[in-house]
Amino acid sequence: MAGLGHISGGACMQIPWVRNPMKRIYPGTFSFHFRNLIYANGRNRSYLCFEVEGVPYHSSFTVSFHRGVFENQVYENKSYHAEHCFLSWFKANKLSPAEHYHVTWFLSWSPCASCAEETANFLKQHRNVTLSVFSARLYYFWIPAFQQGLRKLHCLGAQVEVMSFHDFNYCWKNFVYNRYMRFRCWKKCIKIINLCPTA
Repeated sequence: MAGLGHISGGACMQIPWVRNPMKRIYPGTFSFHFRNLIYANGRNRSYLCFEVEGVPYHSSFTVSFHRGVFENQVYENKSYHAEHCFLSWFKANKLSPAEHYHVTWFLSWSPCASCAEETANFLKQHRNVTLSVFSARLYYFWIPAFQQGLRKLHCLGAQVEVMSFHDFNYCWKNFVYNRYMRFRCWKKCIKIINLCPTA
């Protein structure tokens, strides 16, 4: 997989340009980039808020928990989407065959066809990982290849959904420097949620 280096013993290491995840994002960033418009011009960045729960086999107790935010990155004039950055970081730093992981993504854009394919390949190779994907907006939802990418993730057992009001509120509480302010839904938020097709 591009973006991963190798060290002795076949282990993967995170290549230097992939930054570690941010803890939170600012309210204005969240409101602008997660606003669930059907056509969202000018939103050229993508954000991925994630949670990773690790449970050892033969146990029902979560022993590891990680939360953070990735954004797309540019390195040597090439763009790397937030999904790619997460997978590189996760494989290099957290993934262990001795644990089962449940990964949850809250995305400002649903995965593009390429990211969906990369994520699908990751899930095929790592049967100890289950994935839930909640997207604020569907990326080029009218293009069949993008639709097929989301269907492929769903067929591999991933939960693929459009974000609900509850999801936006959860992200506001857990991934935004909210200064203890309550989440205030933007105009037409609920109406657009009900219009969006699901995979």
